[in-house]
Amino acid sequence: MEIRFLQPFEEFKPAYIHRLIQLGRRYLVSQTYYRMKELDADPERSRINLLLSDYVERGEANLHLNAVKKDRYAAIIDLQHPPHLNRIREMLMEGSGYRIFFAVVRSAKELENLVNNRYREKLKQYVEKQTNWRISRDAIVKPTIQLSFGEIFIILKHGNQHIRIKFEEIEH
Repeated sequence: MEIRFLQPFEEFKPAYIHRLIQLGRRYLVSQTYYRMKELDADPERSRINLLLSDYVERGEANLHLNAVKKDRYAAIIDLQHPPHLNRIREMLMEGSGYRIFFAVVRSAKELENLVNNRYREKLKQYVEKQTNWRISRDAIVKPTIQLSFGEIFIILKHGNQHIRIKFEEIEH
């Protein structure tokens, strides 16, 4: 049985490089992207899936890098440093051995609706088992989505309490 993961991020396109530079978002942090599993079992054709997150400040990029430092593909890419820029362009080329995603969702609202619809029962079970919240049967706890260091988190609120859950805890 194949496990299908929710894959909310955009593929990173070469045109994004120029736009990020224009916006002053010169730092990218790379990390392995585990949410995207290659369906092709042929090792000759398999690719390394990476996720890129963009930052204006080097300090922000350093915080992210520190959070994923055990990842063998964790790195800071400076789009204003020619060797980095050339390498990222090579990685985006067909046949490079890489498939690169951008930690950006097309519509946060759409993603929240998808999570709410597809994972409603799992969210309900999580709240029942992991919290002491007393929620009536007809009450609806709507999740909001948060992205942090390339990870998707679900924020659930009830009254004046809220919890932050790694999405993969709900997904599995």
